[in-house]
Amino acid sequence: MKTLLIAALLLFTGCSASKKVAEPAQVTLKPGAPTSLESEVSSPTAQLRLRFSGPGENVAVVISGIDGVTVTTPPEAISGAAVKSGEVRALRVDFTGRGHLVVSVQGTFNGAKQSRVHTVAIGEVVLENDGKTQLTTDGDAVKLIP
Repeated sequence: MKTLLIAALLLFTGCSASKKVAEPAQVTLKPGAPTSLESEVSSPTAQLRLRFSGPGENVAVVISGIDGVTVTTPPEAISGAAVKSGEVRALRVDFTGRGHLVVSVQGTFNGAKQSRVHTVAIGEVVLENDGKTQLTTDGDAVKLIP
């Protein structure tokens, strides 16, 4: 009888115990320069709008190209500038090729040195197929590197 009572008690407490359900993780950006970028690309020129969502000092913006893009305008678009929260800087970038423009922002924001990197796709990037691409069991294409 004691065994039956203990078993019933354990069963009851096991069924009534509340289980803690994990809450979904919050999405947060990495700390960095408070900027956002809008772009309008019409080869061979890109019109960029760099928005500052916080004040900054000694702000520098350098634009470069990767994956086949060559920037033909001077790379340093902004140097040593002070910016206000909500300020938008219009930048014109001339380039050749296809790939990505890289917009690197550095400066002092809220008393701390911060940076952020934005990219803009230029044209449709075509990867060379040298016959060393395989599909995984999930159907993803993977390029084999020697």
